[in-house]
Amino acid sequence: MVRVLSKLHDSNKHCSGCFACESVCSGKAITINLDSRGFYKCSISPKLCKDCGRCTEVCPQVEYTTKNTSDPECYAFAAGSDLLSGSSSGGAFITLAKWIIMNGGYVCGAVYDDDMNVVYKVTNDSQIVDRMRGSKYVLSEMRGVYGEVSGLLKSGKTVLFSGLPCHVAALKNYVGDNQRLYTIDLLCAGTPSKMVYKQYLKEISKGRKITNLSFRDKSVPYGTLVVDYKDGEKESREVIYNDPYFQGFNRDLYKDASCMDCRFAPSPRPGDMTIGDFWEYDKLLHDYDGRRGLSCVVVNNENGREMLEVLRGCASFIKKVRFSFLKRFNRFNSVRNGDVMSPRLYYMLDRGHSVSKSVTYCLKRRYDVGLTGFWRVLNYGGDLTYYALYHVILDLGLEPVMIEACDPKMTKGSPLGPTRLETKYPWYNVAPWYTDIERQREINHRVYTIMVGSDQVWNPNLINSGIMGCYTLDFAVPWRNTVAYSSSFGKTYYVVDTPEKENHVKLLKRINHVSVRESSGVDICAGFGIKAKHVLDPVMLCDVKHYKDLVKNATITYPEHFALCFVRHVGMHLNPLRLSKEIGKEVISMGGPDINMEDEHPYLLMNARTVENWMKALMECEYVVTDSFHAVAVAIVLKKPFIAIYGNMTEDTGIDRFVSLLKMFKLESRLFKTSDEAMDAGALTKPIDFGMVGRRLEEYRKDSLRWLKDALEMW
Repeated sequence: MVRVLSKLHDSNKHCSGCFACESVCSGKAITINLDSRGFYKCSISPKLCKDCGRCTEVCPQVEYTTKNTSDPECYAFAAGSDLLSGSSSGGAFITLAKWIIMNGGYVCGAVYDDDMNVVYKVTNDSQIVDRMRGSKYVLSEMRGVYGEVSGLLKSGKTVLFSGLPCHVAALKNYVGDNQRLYTIDLLCAGTPSKMVYKQYLKEISKGRKITNLSFRDKSVPYGTLVVDYKDGEKESREVIYNDPYFQGFNRDLYKDASCMDCRFAPSPRPGDMTIGDFWEYDKLLHDYDGRRGLSCVVVNNENGREMLEVLRGCASFIKKVRFSFLKRFNRFNSVRNGDVMSPRLYYMLDRGHSVSKSVTYCLKRRYDVGLTGFWRVLNYGGDLTYYALYHVILDLGLEPVMIEACDPKMTKGSPLGPTRLETKYPWYNVAPWYTDIERQREINHRVYTIMVGSDQVWNPNLINSGIMGCYTLDFAVPWRNTVAYSSSFGKTYYVVDTPEKENHVKLLKRINHVSVRESSGVDICAGFGIKAKHVLDPVMLCDVKHYKDLVKNATITYPEHFALCFVRHVGMHLNPLRLSKEIGKEVISMGGPDINMEDEHPYLLMNARTVENWMKALMECEYVVTDSFHAVAVAIVLKKPFIAIYGNMTEDTGIDRFVSLLKMFKLESRLFKTSDEAMDAGALTKPIDFGMVGRRLEEYRKDSLRWLKDALEMW
């Protein structure tokens, strides 16, 4: 049962979407449909399958043998001038097609239908055959062709089939040996995604009907797409130089998996004859001008030799060449790896970007925003901050790339994601390691804006001068847009008393758009002559749906009812045992990721291990008591009753982050030095007006987003 899929799996092969199995299945158990990436793939209904095995017999990926020669004769060929102009190369196909029709035969080849799909047609009509000319870099559909060709052959008719090598192999499997079947396999570069193709047509058509596409118009440079439109009675033509779809095709951005390891590309080939472009002919044929078109012709068997004699009689130029030369410039090897950015291409398309932007960004490794800062710290709140800012940028329709500070020890590869964040950033949205600032400046050519994010990225007591330079964007060139979003000095004042701090201030003044997390940061910047905006922490700006996505990857199950005591700094300023008695609920005491759980502590601490588990605790708990700024910020967003504890913090060690945050929401009364002090004051039972808090949060969100969009120059 379901033999063809099992055989493909067992042989590590991929369905090539040739439609042979669907055509041969008498029980209608097999259907061929487009998959999520736009490639034809087979699916089988076990209920309808008769287990006859015919599908495996015709599948070219499962069954493929050929008696063709592995050392074929090869020729350079050009037809007469009357046939050259409408052909992509030397006119070999149309010459043979006319010969077949003149002798009462039929031709099967690929044409555009009315909706610009590429489908195989069987015909003896010269006008339809003429539509088969020209390269079509589009996924083609073989549905319905097999039975028609087989019927013609059984009736004694001659048929010429021209198509992809996998399709030739499939047709031969289907009809068996038949001397009246002549086959041409094309030198193929792989089949592209139909989904990408159709989306691109929708983008360029702008509501007009496309009547023809020409990828190889000889009047324009290679890589140009010529598009004919009809809009009502009006006809028009557009010439797209350096066409993005064509570029993505040539760079293997959206090729089928079966094409990455093609068993039909090496010699011996499946067709009686192989034809294609004669690339780099001038390196071999010094006395011939092939700019009007030149084909390479490979003769694989006796049927191919018969066709060669037809070509000889119609040639304006024909010359025998070495097979070794053709193999240098055409695909005769099975393995052809796709572009490494192929996953990013589909990711960008899924996000709603155009094919043009997606292809350009993938091939040129471009991004909208380069983001640096504390995105890899050993801190749940810090990791969440950059996860949030990353998704805020994504939700604005922009493409971010994460940038780490220089490290002379890291000479290759890219930084690993945050160790405590299981939900990793896509590898293609992480910049490589840079060993020094000169190499790091390379990123300026790949992004429009360079941004430093939130948290204490400007605290000289916390980080060294080298990393501080990165976080003040010392690698940004003067013409690059630069932004600081919700950055923090980590203190209420900043005294310039060292050369390092003096240089720090000079770099801060170079940043085009500055915003800070605390109101004190506005005053510090003003003292340096910098205009700064007080904005929300990214944790409060991010859509909650992204936190729900995080929690899906959590691995801890919490009680149905509990309060959370999240401990950032172990000490007696937090008293979870009394808290449990006062609140009448089970209290889970959870330690920060940088706390050594093996040390002795005044109370039992749970290790959440990941941001996802920490976030799930915040989302499911019924009360929060914490000395963590980010846990308080999340509690406000999630409308969780909370008490904020500052413990031993002072103006020099970060108390202002609490004061500034709570003042924004008129919640200063929720801040205490210790949890005992809060409980003594009866704060646990005092409600929070989350209606008022929600309204203020929405206002701050709109204001912060407005500032961010302006800073990112999203006009």
